[in-house]
Amino acid sequence: MNLFPKAACFAALVLAGLTATAQSYRNSIGLSIGTLHLRTLDQQASPLRYGGTVYPLYGFRFHHHSDQSQFNLRLSGGMGLLNPERFGPRTYSTKLGDGTPFSYQISSELYHVNIEADYLRRVGGAEPGRFNTWVGGSISESLLYADEVANFPWLINTATFSPVVQTDYTFAAGHSLTLRVDMAVVGLITRAIWASFPKSTADNNVVAYFKQGTHPATVGKLGDVKVQLGYSYRLSPRLSVGAMYRARYLSYPDPRPVRAFSSSIALEGEVHF
Repeated sequence: MNLFPKAACFAALVLAGLTATAQSYRNSIGLSIGTLHLRTLDQQASPLRYGGTVYPLYGFRFHHHSDQSQFNLRLSGGMGLLNPERFGPRTYSTKLGDGTPFSYQISSELYHVNIEADYLRRVGGAEPGRFNTWVGGSISESLLYADEVANFPWLINTATFSPVVQTDYTFAAGHSLTLRVDMAVVGLITRAIWASFPKSTADNNVVAYFKQGTHPATVGKLGDVKVQLGYSYRLSPRLSVGAMYRARYLSYPDPRPVRAFSSSIALEGEVHF
């Protein structure tokens, strides 16, 4: 009996089954590690421009998709340093009452947390090997906090809704590029009040800061634009690796103008199931 035809047929069926299984994976979980750079001029906090780095920046992503829609949940965060670009960390020296020399350094720790969820729908039919476009909306919460900016705690928190446009391009087997743009149209922004620090006899400092410094905002005053470029390579039906670059511009005029530009780059890995 010639077993070769039967073995070849069995192998073809197994490969076909694996391919079908790979195509049926609808979910993935990913982890990332990278770095974030921030430059900001917050005239309410200081006349100096500050620059900082968050490293490492850790990220988590859950992705679910069908032929016509996709859902993404992303979390990222980390800590680093934020200092005036002109001076950097500053060291001050003095003498105690008994003449003992004493020195201390001002260098602000920087904390960043971002949570984002979006839902997208495909525009047109799926076209493998060509551009595929998705549109939808994103809800995000982003926190930047430093403990020593002009001798005061510094915080900017935004909770926004943004329309999203995303384009995917599969340029070779297993290789794809993604370009995504979103701009906030409505949300809440929390900043320091005119007095720079909240005053309250009923609430603690954190609660008072958010109560007194949080205001609704629309695209007419709030500038919050994000651009994301990603690359992904499918190592196997179960595993993908890739890289992502993301840039964000934030501006708001009250109580005094703030402008902030941040950019991050990260390496990613995903498991499909």
